[in-house]
Amino acid sequence: MKRFVTAIVLFAVTIASCVAETIFLDKTVASFSQDINLAMDETGNENLTYARQLTEDIASRWQEQQAFISTFINHDRLEEIGQSIISMKTNLEQGQIEDFFVESEVAKMQLNHLRDTESPSIQNIL
Repeated sequence: MKRFVTAIVLFAVTIASCVAETIFLDKTVASFSQDINLAMDETGNENLTYARQLTEDIASRWQEQQAFISTFINHDRLEEIGQSIISMKTNLEQGQIEDFFVESEVAKMQLNHLRDTESPSIQNIL
């Protein structure tokens, strides 16, 4: 009987961890996507100083979040996203506005792809 109770407790902990990871990842992706959109809007409005501050904030927050996210997600995908965010920041600093917009879209696509591939679904489970 103790084994059965232990198995049920472990199963509940596993399910709770998966749900917490999914919620955390969804909120993180939404936050970064919103900030990237804001940086793109500010760049489009030629408010480059604020856009640069936003991209610096995005890059520093990504470095902080990446350490935790890497505990449950493949490191290669996270590195690719990090490279896009750094490229986005660098392009804006160097005045390469069109390249900034391209890298911003790439970063958003990578973030959304990360969320889609990590969310539990029948396709991901099977």
